[in-house]
Amino acid sequence: MYIKLVTKIKTDGNLCRKSARVLNELESLDLLHRIDEIISADERQATSEGFTLANKYQVQSAPFFIVEDDGLIRLYTAYYQFMKDVFQVSISEEDEISEIIARNPELDYI
Repeated sequence: MYIKLVTKIKTDGNLCRKSARVLNELESLDLLHRIDEIISADERQATSEGFTLANKYQVQSAPFFIVEDDGLIRLYTAYYQFMKDVFQVSISEEDEISEIIARNPELDYI
């Protein structure tokens, strides 16, 4: 299995908030070493490898994961689903809901 993580770098040179959170959580869970390649979609360079991959897989937001296993490619745009499927780690319900809402701002929960 080969895992690529595509993060986003903002025009100010810093990681986007969600990318930084995912990297920090992977580090705190001692799973960052299991990510084979970290690729940046750099807003300062539209032709960066991360943007090329985002266009290829038609992904609109970062971070996202590309998992290659025995010739099959699985794409994960939801961190909690990636953690569950690949590392068999459950994310808290609160974090999962926060991610869903952040990815779907049109949702309005009461």
